[in-house]
Amino acid sequence: MKRTVLPLIFLFLSSLAAGSNDIWQNLFQEKLREAKQGNSNAQFDVAAMYHNGRGVKPDLSKAMEWYNKAAEQNNPKAVSRLKLIAANKDRFDKTLAEAEKGDAESQYKLGKMYTEGVGVNIDRAKAIEAFENAANQGYAKAEYNLGLSYYEGSGVTKDMSTAYKWFKAAAEQGDPAAQYYLGMMFASGSGVELNYATSLEWLTKSVDGGFHQARGEMIDVSERMKVDVSEKVNAKVSERIKAKEVEKTTPEPAIQVSAKKKDPVIKTNTIESKKVSEKTAPIEMPKETPEFSIEDLMIAAWSRENAPVAYLPSAINNCRTEESDIICYSDNQSRVSGNNTIKFKTKSIMKNFSTNGSFNVSYRNLVIDSTPDASTETRHNDFEVGSVDDSEASAYKVKTGWGKEHTLECQLKDTGTVSCLKDKTHTFLLVSPHTVAGK
Repeated sequence: MKRTVLPLIFLFLSSLAAGSNDIWQNLFQEKLREAKQGNSNAQFDVAAMYHNGRGVKPDLSKAMEWYNKAAEQNNPKAVSRLKLIAANKDRFDKTLAEAEKGDAESQYKLGKMYTEGVGVNIDRAKAIEAFENAANQGYAKAEYNLGLSYYEGSGVTKDMSTAYKWFKAAAEQGDPAAQYYLGMMFASGSGVELNYATSLEWLTKSVDGGFHQARGEMIDVSERMKVDVSEKVNAKVSERIKAKEVEKTTPEPAIQVSAKKKDPVIKTNTIESKKVSEKTAPIEMPKETPEFSIEDLMIAAWSRENAPVAYLPSAINNCRTEESDIICYSDNQSRVSGNNTIKFKTKSIMKNFSTNGSFNVSYRNLVIDSTPDASTETRHNDFEVGSVDDSEASAYKVKTGWGKEHTLECQLKDTGTVSCLKDKTHTFLLVSPHTVAGK
């Protein structure tokens, strides 16, 4: 089982000066004024904000009221959303009935519905209660979600000890996502005593269970273990020298425990950059962003040259919010480079949203595996190969792990176009053909 990452994709365009809550509150008031003037798109946006609890307390009845107002004007998004809500409400009622009978799976599903606001108002407290009912019956998915709630402080006070308890319960039942978080806790000493060996053990189990995100952490922890062991050995040697009051000389070979044969220098595969004679022209920043819809941005599927991108919400990734940022993790991707098929994921962070439609993105690729002798190629824009094991272009094996970080300075041109400046070197356009809810 992989961790569910909620696809709540939204780029909120307002000032961050007053804090993330004020961003949504100000935007809600702005859209409410437009909605009261009869703008059907604004009515839909207000309904969506009531539905998701953005800038206002979640209120499904208020959301329905504004969805209906928009639908009366034949707003296609509102019509589609009302049908979805009706179906979700029926689902919720059936799940609730089964959960009240004590069915653990239904209790877990009920918790997810309260978490995501499916057929009911978002209610973190009721979600936690439902997860606890299922977890107390040993339902692994509920144990994991309960652990995650305490780990992130979502719906409950953040408590790493309690998070560890529930992660461990789920991990021992083979849940790879819970195993990943246990590995992370032991690697950082959060809620448990720091222990790289135990961390590596749980991360390995997580990878074996199909949670490939743990591969990069495995590599990081392995490197930290090497450094930690080396430092301890060096400390013991120093103590021994001091105890014998030996003058500063080169230690004898028998004492040089820390002296290890260095690994061969790993050369990096680089692509020769074209010389630029003139400075790159800055992205044009319009004084006012063209009309936009929050929902359009939430369901956007950004692409470049007809291929979905992994660094913005698209068809190949899932996104969630963390405070005032949007975090996206892509699905598994692949690309051929030389004679190797490279499997990788992308993690991107969007932040610094402003009223003029500008925002920043940082992203890194995590190479999961490299298989030689490929026959087909899947291209992904702006993917760097990363480190290689030797210099022969036709025979190298790409190293697994995180690649270098890239930055984008983006500007929303309209509801379907974004212009981005990558690494302060070149610009390109991204488009989103899907701007209608329900499609």
